[in-house]
Amino acid sequence: MIKEQLLKRSPIRVLEKSLDGGLKAGGLGLLTANRGLGKTACLVHLATDVLLRNENVMHVSFADDPHHIVSWYEEVFNEIAKLYKLEHATDVHEELIRHRLILHFRNKQIDFAEIKKNIEQLISASEKPVSLFIVDGLPLDALNENLLSQWHEFVSSGNAAVWFAAAMSDEQHQQYLQTGSLPDPSVQRAFDVIIVLEPAQEYIDLRLLKSPAPIDQHLRLKLDPKTLLISNHRV
Repeated sequence: MIKEQLLKRSPIRVLEKSLDGGLKAGGLGLLTANRGLGKTACLVHLATDVLLRNENVMHVSFADDPHHIVSWYEEVFNEIAKLYKLEHATDVHEELIRHRLILHFRNKQIDFAEIKKNIEQLISASEKPVSLFIVDGLPLDALNENLLSQWHEFVSSGNAAVWFAAAMSDEQHQQYLQTGSLPDPSVQRAFDVIIVLEPAQEYIDLRLLKSPAPIDQHLRLKLDPKTLLISNHRV
């Protein structure tokens, strides 16, 4: 299969349709769950879809161990190439790498001004603007209205979007299960799209908690733990 066909058949198109076109420029999206349920895998699949369109992606990591980030991208690309029998996969991979930028911070409490400064230094040498930012490795507690407002202003000015992955504590997860909402209403309001990952018997269920479009109750997105790819099925 050639790359253009792969993009057309990607389950990410189904997600975009359910989000009335997907996460738009200036938009903030959140993937949240307990630790270890595949938030990073989902983000990397979303990022790889953008990279396959030859658009720039910056992965901003606050993970304790940043060495696995590149491995995540390699693993997800290899699974996509294998699943879709991608033609000229080596050439596509080489092109994809040129559009991928990775930035790591050890300090999860760093001011946004410092984050922005480092991002701007890294992208100053790039010929193309960043279309999508991925922010990974922060706990849900670290997100607040002020921080998200600064991210919104920043990505809006660059005509980009940003997906966050943030881990819930057990207490926060219990609160979500009881109320169907995030613990902090101001954080929930700040996001345009929120997806919660929940373990099912043989896969991880991706449940839309917030969307710019009416939520399709018949839509089921899932993360396959074997391939680390998002897929979809209807119930």
